[in-house]
Amino acid sequence: MKKRYFIKDLEKILRVNRAAYFYWEKTGKVPKAKRTPMGNYRYWSAENIKKLKKITGGWY
Repeated sequence: MKKRYFIKDLEKILRVNRAAYFYWEKTGKVPKAKRTPMGNYRYWSAENIKKLKKITGGWY
C-alpha cells in the first residue's frame, strides 16, 4: 500500500496552511483530495503531492 499524506503533512511539505488549501480546492485551483472510507479524511499520494507542488509553486 502506498503512503498516504494527510493535511498536516501537506501543510509541512507545501508550507501553506490548511485554510488556504481548502480555499484553493473549493475554488477549483487544485484538484480535490481523495477521502478515507472511514472518517472521510483528505489524503494525497506522493504523486499528488508532486503535482500540487508544481501547481502551487508561485502562490505562497
